[in-house]
Amino acid sequence: MKKKFLKNTVLSVLLNFKAIDQNPLIENILKQLSEEFIKNLKDKRVQAQYLKKYDSRGLLDLVFRLAKKGIHKKEFGIVSSILRIIEKRYNEYQLISNNHPKKPSPEFMDKILYPSDKITSLEGTNTFTIVNWKQLNIELRDKEPNQIIFKKIINGIPSSHKVFEKNLNEIHLGMTTRNIIKAFGSLDSDQYYNHPLNKKDQVFRLNKALKELFKIPNLINPFFWKRNQLSTEIQVTAFDKHKTPVLPS
Repeated sequence: MKKKFLKNTVLSVLLNFKAIDQNPLIENILKQLSEEFIKNLKDKRVQAQYLKKYDSRGLLDLVFRLAKKGIHKKEFGIVSSILRIIEKRYNEYQLISNNHPKKPSPEFMDKILYPSDKITSLEGTNTFTIVNWKQLNIELRDKEPNQIIFKKIINGIPSSHKVFEKNLNEIHLGMTTRNIIKAFGSLDSDQYYNHPLNKKDQVFRLNKALKELFKIPNLINPFFWKRNQLSTEIQVTAFDKHKTPVLPS
């Protein structure tokens, strides 16, 4: 009975999308997951809240990658969270889909749910200004470790038009400061990073570079200390060498 519930849940999520080779993947997932996972899935809570900031294709690719390598017990919360997030998004998509395909690609579903590409942009105006750090998304990709991508958040969504890239050297940053940013890729907006207090100079360099780049007043730091832990109002998304969302360390 429990296995039937699990199979029905996995099927109801993955079979909603086209261009996915579901059958081998589903069988692989079902063989690996225990009663503890089923209990997590029945709970219906999204345990890994940080995953909500990632696009649906990235989330599904992460499930596929974990299934192929073998899902560990500590990753049950990740997989169940992704299934719940994708399920909720698809239900919302169904409500507004009208003449759109009932079996969309993950990319098309996100395009309908989060239409940032409807915001037009003239050629040459992809650079942007912000008035506070909540308007900024930083994206890191381990496939291109020296690059840092900046996106403006418009209506709560990182814009696909207001975006530009910088090499870390261009803004006088290195791998140490990049790792500080990357840590927030697996944290929710209200979570903190336990960065060593005796290494505040690293955070100072990071703040200096970002404030100079975006011309934000000196008194407002993008990364700041709260309860002796590091926090930020910037939304950070980070992708590993497999091009999937980073997992908590």
